[in-house]
Formats: sequence, C-alpha cells, structure tokens
Amino acid sequence: MSQLELRKIRKTYPGAAEETLKGIDIDIASGEFLILVGPSGCGKSTLMNTIAGLEAISEGEIVLDGKDVSGVEPKDRDIAMVFQSYALYPTMSVRENIAFGLKIRGMPKDQIEQEVERVADLLQISHLLDKKPSRLSGGQQQRVAMGRALARRPRIYLFDEPLSNLDAKLRVEMRTEIKKLHQRLQTTIVYVTHDQIEAMTLADRIAVLKDGELQQLGTPKQVYDSPQNMFVAGFMGSPAMSFVHVNVEQGEQGLQAEVQGGDGRSLKLPLPEYLADRVGKRVVLGIRPEHITQPQDQKSDQALVTTGEFTIEVTEPTGPDVIALIRLNDTNVHCRIDPEHPVTWGETAELMFDMKKVVFFDPETEKRITG
Repeated sequence: MSQLELRKIRKTYPGAAEETLKGIDIDIASGEFLILVGPSGCGKSTLMNTIAGLEAISEGEIVLDGKDVSGVEPKDRDIAMVFQSYALYPTMSVRENIAFGLKIRGMPKDQIEQEVERVADLLQISHLLDKKPSRLSGGQQQRVAMGRALARRPRIYLFDEPLSNLDAKLRVEMRTEIKKLHQRLQTTIVYVTHDQIEAMTLADRIAVLKDGELQQLGTPKQVYDSPQNMFVAGFMGSPAMSFVHVNVEQGEQGLQAEVQGGDGRSLKLPLPEYLADRVGKRVVLGIRPEHITQPQDQKSDQALVTTGEFTIEVTEPTGPDVIALIRLNDTNVHCRIDPEHPVTWGETAELMFDMKKVVFFDPETEKRITG
C-alpha cells in the first residue's frame, strides 16, 4: 500500500489555447480507492496518464511514498494500469498474458507460476488459463487484464474506464468484483470513469473534474448531499438534481418560496433560516427526486415539509420506483414515486416536498449557499 500526492499538477499541450490540467491538488491515502469522475474532455484520463508516467506534466509534483517521481520513467514507478481496451496479447494464452510482466522483470519460473495461480484463483479464472483472449467474453478479458496488473504487486493500481466496453449487466457484476477485490487486498487504487453510478458505488472518495479543474473532493455522501456548486450537483445523481429559480420571501410561518406548476397551481415551500439574508433575492433551489414523493405519514408534521397538488407530465417506471416529471416555475422537475401507488401522466397528484436536504445556490456564482 502506498500514498500518492498530486501537488498543483498542470498540463499544457504544445499549441493548445489553454491548459488541460489547471493546478490539481489531491492527496491519496494508502489503501484508498479514489475515483476521478467528470464529463468527456475534463482531463481525468490525462491526469491518470501523468500519474502513470505516460505523459509529462508541465508543472507540479507527483509524489509517491514521499519521493517525487515526476521525472521517473513509467517502468520505474512501480505502477500498474488497467486500460479500457484490455490490451491483451492475442497470440498468448491467459497464463502467458498474466505472466508476461513478471518474466520481463526476471522473476524465477516457479515464482511466476505461483503468482499466476494466486491471481487466477483470486479472480476465479483458473479454468481459463490455457485459453486465448479471442475465446473469452468481455468480462473474462477484463479479469485477465486485472490479473496481469495484480500479478505485479505494484505500489498503486490505475484503472482507466475499465468497464465502459461491457454491457450493463456485466458492468454491474464487474463493479462488485472490483469492490470485493479492493476490500480484500486494501490496495491503493485511482480509477477513472465518466459513470457517476460507478463512482458512487466504488469510491472511498470522489474527485469531480471539469475543464481541467478540481470541482470537489469528498466521500460519495459528501459529494451527493453537499455539492459545492451547480455543476457537481447536476453531474452526480440519476436522475440529475433539478434546479428551480425562486424568490426568497418572509412569510408568517418563516422563510418561504413560491413555486407554480405547469397547470397554474402554486405552493409555498418552507425554506431554512440560513437564507434570511437572501430575503427579496433570487436563489436556485436544487432538489433531488427523492425529496418529492407521495405523502408519508411519518413526515407530515416535520418542519420544512409541505404538500401540494401538481399535474404529472411524464412517468418513467424503473422497477423499484417510478420517476414522475412535473413543472415548477417553467422547469422540469423529477419526483420519485412508489410503484405500488403509481400515478399516470395527465392526472393531478398530491406530492410531498421534504425541504430538509434541499440545497440552494447563488444564481450568479453557481456556488452552494451554506448555513
């Protein structure tokens, strides 16, 4: 297990109009599973390649176990990388693919065989050792690629979108296998994905990137419940958080904001007291589907909870629940509905708004307003 420190990492490609990486600062603890997430072009794969040594950084330091390895050749960093494309040698058997890196390092033959057997058993691919990659499924090939990395016993593992080529069912299965593997080995892993569900389920901490800048670094719960800005709030979560522009008002019962449905019905939503200095001003209300549901008796008398009637515009059954769409202040807003008590589009439904976990943003800076 090893500690990795990324200190003010900058990367500029020759002739580029702007930097690809803009001063990334992240400390990764020994044994931590860190996920780099963000949309295409945000710099996450570039950052991964600089850690591996496949690309040079323009400024900053990459510190591994207290030593600056920024100028060290990839082969001397003792870092293993699992690629999106698997990158297996087609003419070699699974056994030979896993053993290849160990042979290059000059490990004795008997030790190589022991290591191959250990890794194959760990990944449950012992029965595949004499097969060629062309005879394997996508999930099996991914296991072999992981096995080749595990056999080296490096200080850090890097995974670059390793599951993106798999179908949905296999992706879920492999996600579970990777999580179990990390829990068993307690290795340090840096993992790149654009899939925020993958990030939420696998990570100890998530680093959200946009345009080469670190937007937020925190646990999945921190990033989901307390997003630092509207980009993070909208990127994490499925369906995404809805953003509704409202005016903060002082009502008889406290702070409130009026929202109007697509059918003209309106509702006064209770607001938290930390918005007192925003009375008379506009804020952006960020609300997730699980904060708008059918009425629940156990919540009916709680503070910051209210109900109102709205027309259902669209319903999307997902199995465990139904996602319903309503309009609030000319904005599409998702709600999470109990499938045992379904609603249909076009009908009026009574909905409960739980405002305790709703977050608010400054419309100018798009940063979260904190209490």
